[in-house]
Amino acid sequence: MRHHRIRPGARIHKNSLGVLATVLLLVWPRTVTGAPVADVVNTYPWAAFANHGFMRPSSRLGSYEQLWYAPITLSPMAAGAQSVPWVPKGDEGIGGAALFTTTIVPQAGAQPVAVAWMNQQQASTQIYAGTTQPGGSWPYQAPIPSSRFPTLLAAFEGGFQFSATSGGFYQAGRYGSPLHNGDASLVEYDNGTVNIGAWGSEVSMTSSVQSVRQNLTLLVDHGEVTPQASIAPLVTWGYSLGNLVSTWRSGVGVTANHNLVWVGGPGLSPAELGAVLVHAGAIEGMQLDINPDWVNFATYTDTTPSGIVGTNLLSSMIFPPVHYLGPFWRDFVAVFLR
Repeated sequence: MRHHRIRPGARIHKNSLGVLATVLLLVWPRTVTGAPVADVVNTYPWAAFANHGFMRPSSRLGSYEQLWYAPITLSPMAAGAQSVPWVPKGDEGIGGAALFTTTIVPQAGAQPVAVAWMNQQQASTQIYAGTTQPGGSWPYQAPIPSSRFPTLLAAFEGGFQFSATSGGFYQAGRYGSPLHNGDASLVEYDNGTVNIGAWGSEVSMTSSVQSVRQNLTLLVDHGEVTPQASIAPLVTWGYSLGNLVSTWRSGVGVTANHNLVWVGGPGLSPAELGAVLVHAGAIEGMQLDINPDWVNFATYTDTTPSGIVGTNLLSSMIFPPVHYLGPFWRDFVAVFLR
């Protein structure tokens, strides 16, 4: 079962030690060559054992045992602000939580925005078509089937409506909207991991690509906010209600350690959204949607007596978490415990 763990103080049979040593050589954590290791922290000594579920920790992170990597506490961005600890969300696996959330104030006087961090080694990602966006019938299409509720950790919105942007959509060998070279692309592979990059140069079609969702151009590239973030922001990054540059925005990024980060909330300009993504560890990132109605990230747990329960990261998010569980008309992204 998913929640079984090794009992504290449990003995490992001597005949298992050779097998254990061999497995450790195969699964010892690796980092990206030449890339900064900025978004994860080991929760206790001997983390190479811990992050693969072989041993229990000698200490706790919060009130639970965390064997897998956890995100590094984000330093404040605004003067005088305090760091807000990460909180585990969703059901846990054998090594603890794979999803953590926090909030951060991007600048003095601003409202807090939400940040989510997802461990791609322990959580898989699936791009879902909506019932009418991009149109047609798809293998992975709203609603999320109830058979997947036991492992559902989170869901968040996709990009702009396809009628409002040239962004493409691809799934399982079919195109809902053509893919365009240079567009920011969220690429899902058949092993459940995702990557982000400019289509045709940083990411491209291969036999392992399961789905692609494009939206605008990259907001974060090689660990830096693109200069275009501050150039004609309404034209480049979408017209908001009231033509406000600082409005509800969301974005998603990947870190040097191949983890996934999501940022969203009120009062964000494109440049500020990019800055929070970079602060959270993103080396590549893209804007998703804008305006109060559409920015949403919900987390779920399926271990309650009443069944699956969802919670929005910010109480001011308009759509309820249940809308991803029904026939929602727009595309979205779901995250599942492996």
